[in-house]
Amino acid sequence: MKEYKNSTRTVLAFFQALIDALIYYLSLSIIIWLWISKNSDAGFTLELKMSFTGTMILVFYFNSLYSFKTWLFWDEIKAVLKSSLLMLLIIIFYIYSQGFSLSRFAAAASVIIFVPLCLTARYLFRIIFFKFGILVTNMLILGAGKTGEIFARKVINHPFTVCRIAGFLDDDPEKQGTEIAGSKVRGKIEDFAVICAGERIDEAAVAISTASRSLLTHILDIVEFHVRQVHYIPDMYMLTTFSSSIKDIGGMPVISAAQGLLNPFNMAVKNITDYFLSVMALILFSPLMLWAAWRIKREYEGKAISGLTRAGRGMKTFTMYKFRTRYEGRRNLTKTGKFLRRLYIDELPKLFNVLKGEMSIVGPMPLTIKDLEHLYDDETAAKICRIKPGITGFWQISRKTENDKDIRAEMSLYYMRNWSLWVDTVIILKTFFVVLTRKRKEYMRAEN
Repeated sequence: MKEYKNSTRTVLAFFQALIDALIYYLSLSIIIWLWISKNSDAGFTLELKMSFTGTMILVFYFNSLYSFKTWLFWDEIKAVLKSSLLMLLIIIFYIYSQGFSLSRFAAAASVIIFVPLCLTARYLFRIIFFKFGILVTNMLILGAGKTGEIFARKVINHPFTVCRIAGFLDDDPEKQGTEIAGSKVRGKIEDFAVICAGERIDEAAVAISTASRSLLTHILDIVEFHVRQVHYIPDMYMLTTFSSSIKDIGGMPVISAAQGLLNPFNMAVKNITDYFLSVMALILFSPLMLWAAWRIKREYEGKAISGLTRAGRGMKTFTMYKFRTRYEGRRNLTKTGKFLRRLYIDELPKLFNVLKGEMSIVGPMPLTIKDLEHLYDDETAAKICRIKPGITGFWQISRKTENDKDIRAEMSLYYMRNWSLWVDTVIILKTFFVVLTRKRKEYMRAEN
């Protein structure tokens, strides 16, 4: 069975590479055809196009883009962008080194066309084969507690992972036979080998964040040699985060973690990025904002923009701007207000807060001083307020019920420790996805 699965993955990897090659070759051919219409000396021969396509395949291969290792589509986007940029640099260097009179614009434009087409094809490829049960990874989760449940739901909500939860194992007698996130607790941890003998289990996830070192050693002894990969899901407060890296120093593994937004240089980069993005967004959305203000003034005599007092960096209060969507002193929405809130247009004035340095594009949920002190202890509140609140953030795009307020602090501190421009990019892209699909009805409504 294992040999069959490996051969299947090899065939799928071949087809994935073939699809990538066809997309890049067509992207390059289209750009060359458009360029030749203006410049007959484009100089791209069939041999060169095939060579560039081969370069793309090699770069993608050495960046593990044919091993189906990436779990999230955001990771796939990052890997494809990184590999495509490297491929472009190699091609441009080759053009210069050989003295070819080839257009660097054509080479760059072909990559710009190739990337979104490649990502779309990869997403469809992964999802289609997963639905047909061809590219499926069966996973057992060891630990049926909160950590295991959260992890299972994350996997289920991201079909790009191509993982199927085969069940849970937990030593708690009360959990035996119960169902968590749509999967049953099938036995105790000691039953792992028996289950693997009776069915195909590819991977295991250890989701016992409070497990002692001796227990983890015992669990690893049980799962070792039965699956091809074991994952450990740590507690959110632990050091092993996205910003961490593992190094080998004389045979001793050492985990190193960056300080995220606690690093002054990173904070400066984030501030510059915030200013740039807010200016671009205000220019882009200014016609829409003027229209919204005009509609509000027509329906309601008063200020088009309302101000809400919120806690900012260093626990200092500031006025957060929003388009007015309610009648004065009443809870019901205006007709225009309903439309603005449904499309989240009422959030756009917060961009002025970003320009004033009071908010960030991405950051913790903006709260009042009272709510901040009510939700967190003094030490946690002080830590969260070391950075500016954001228009969007981890909690804003993931919140589904009012019962998960207790993990706001964890998400905020996790973001602070793991900040990078790529993390902000992913959150912004996911925000657009949430808004466009209206996946959550109450997105960012707790602040009103």
